[in-house]
Amino acid sequence: MSWNISMCWLYAITKYRYIPSLGEVLSAIDDAKRLGFQYMELEGIGSQLYMIVENKEIIKKKLSDNGIKLVDFVPVLPDIMSADPQKRSKALNDFKVGCEVASYLEADIVQADSFYLPIHVERPYDVSKEFRYTYKPPLMKIDPNFNFWRFFEDVAVSSISECNDIAEDHGLKLCIEPRTWETISNAWALELLMREVKSENLGAVLDVAHLAAQKMHPVQCVEMLGKRIFYVHASDSDFMMEDHLEIGTGMVDWKSFLEALKKHGFKGCIGIDVGGKEEMKQKLDSMYVNSKKYLENLMKEMM
Repeated sequence: MSWNISMCWLYAITKYRYIPSLGEVLSAIDDAKRLGFQYMELEGIGSQLYMIVENKEIIKKKLSDNGIKLVDFVPVLPDIMSADPQKRSKALNDFKVGCEVASYLEADIVQADSFYLPIHVERPYDVSKEFRYTYKPPLMKIDPNFNFWRFFEDVAVSSISECNDIAEDHGLKLCIEPRTWETISNAWALELLMREVKSENLGAVLDVAHLAAQKMHPVQCVEMLGKRIFYVHASDSDFMMEDHLEIGTGMVDWKSFLEALKKHGFKGCIGIDVGGKEEMKQKLDSMYVNSKKYLENLMKEMM
């Protein structure tokens, strides 16, 4: 069994910065080709989404010239989970714009994240700040008026349902990535969300490192989500810290993980999602090349 391997956007975030310029976006596409990738991701973060939109012809040409297929486009729009209906409405309109550019760039998948709750004091993956992982629990306030399950139904389920309809209208699959500390942080939470939305167009971006940091066994997560896994983010982990390590250097049992994907007929792409720390920048290229080779060799053994 063999799957296509992509370069995740974490490469560009780590090498350049959290919200890269147009020049850096184009350079990241060159990087993907230089490192031997034929598939990659792209993000439009907050207002930067409109920079992507305004330069979509240039970006599409760069992808074509380099023989790169865009797998996943991610409009990073935290207000799709805002408790403020006006902010949420604007963010959903922006998400539609993101789907339009994803379709233009010939992506297969568009992604939505679940972001933070109204009671978060510190916001994990805050788009207003330079990218950093949260290695400690973010502070939360106690609000007598906050009801989690009302928020889940009225905001999370409602917004993801609307995002899914928008994506489907544009011929795109919608994926949710469970991320540490967010509203949908693990496979159990995603399962609950999927049961509420009830759409075969909605699936998972299964991020191994995020789940491992929560002591969620990657194989168990595959068994839980099965054919609803549309895409995989692959990086290694010591199952202790929120790190995205070079594949083969941590404690993830990659052979069993790939066998579980094979069992459930996974047909998506596996993205190398290594990086996130300044000290990893110097060896970033070799970590991506080594991780790609590691997975390719395992796949050959499985054939």
